[in-house]
Amino acid sequence: MDRPHLAPVVRPRPAFMPRRGVRAATPLALLTGLALALAACETVPPPPAPPPPAEGLPDGPAKPFSAGKGWTVTIHTPPGGKPFCVAERASADGQDAAPRLTFRTASTESGFILSGFTPSDSGAAVNPGERYDLTASMDQGSRLSLSARGLPNGSLYVAIPTRDYLEELAPLARARRVSFRSSGLGDLGAMLLSGSSWAINASDECRILHADP
Repeated sequence: MDRPHLAPVVRPRPAFMPRRGVRAATPLALLTGLALALAACETVPPPPAPPPPAEGLPDGPAKPFSAGKGWTVTIHTPPGGKPFCVAERASADGQDAAPRLTFRTASTESGFILSGFTPSDSGAAVNPGERYDLTASMDQGSRLSLSARGLPNGSLYVAIPTRDYLEELAPLARARRVSFRSSGLGDLGAMLLSGSSWAINASDECRILHADP
């Protein structure tokens, strides 16, 4: 008996992408994903913070220490801070024009404040926190080359280590008249120094008694 002839079974084969196509698609997909990831991580940097405003000198309630030679010396105690002493002219002493000197003594840093002046250079103004060279020329021929810092009220502050206070300011104590000049501000005017020797020494005495620890 003849066996029936069966038709061969044809099974479908899975379709595969050409190997070249697979290799081409893989790097492209990686690059696309990387670009999206970088875009997601990219942030705009914040604008730089503005500089803090320049600080003035600390101050506080004052009480008298002494007076003489047309000057007064007072003790100041800032809230939460250390006391310091200030010597300033008690009256205008016939000077309607500026500048004015105020001597200031504290435990570690002392100096003086130059205020009330009008810079001679056109458009010049004191910028708070900026440093200025300052030359003090005495009527006796001596000079002081100093560094000053601009204060928010338009004055100039010359800081001196307290240990050098009397020595550095000796020319101001001996002279009768002084004129000030700054290369950045121009001529700042002149003033009489009557009684300055007493004021400098009295402010230092006040510091020793009340401001030193």
